[in-house]
Amino acid sequence: MVLGGVLVLIGAVLLLGQFVQIDVGHYGWPFFLIAPGVAILVVALTARGALGEGLAILGSIITVTGLILLYQNATDHFESWAYAWTLIFPGAVGVGMILYGLVADRPGNVRAGTRLVGISLVLFLLGVAFFEGVIGIGGYQFGRTAGVAVGALIVAAGAALLIRNLTSSRRRPS
Repeated sequence: MVLGGVLVLIGAVLLLGQFVQIDVGHYGWPFFLIAPGVAILVVALTARGALGEGLAILGSIITVTGLILLYQNATDHFESWAYAWTLIFPGAVGVGMILYGLVADRPGNVRAGTRLVGISLVLFLLGVAFFEGVIGIGGYQFGRTAGVAVGALIVAAGAALLIRNLTSSRRRPS
């Protein structure tokens, strides 16, 4: 049933592209990842157990990969792969865990998935700041003042994490 629905959807998009004269092959090819990813997510959210959880993560990974490729294809900014991968691992994994945890009433999955999404967003923003702002791989580069500020913020965030981890390990009894 799911495969039939996906095929009808793909056929309808291709027919619509012919009627409105849009090059679906050039602009719409990421939907060949997005549609199966969403279909796998739908199946996963109706299943239970390890299979449902695994399919939710797989469907989320495929869907997020397709969305990233859709952005990159539309903007011709494929250089963003240098940091966009962080939205897939651990980000999409976390999204899959959150979705399955919400549907299956598993708060542990939601908590773990939320942590993974948070880590993903921090890594993504650091990647954007470094690769786009400092190195300038996409043609955007910070000025000297902004570059120094971003570098100082990254050092301060790292130092805060180190201090937090060092002080929290001392508080725990052995």
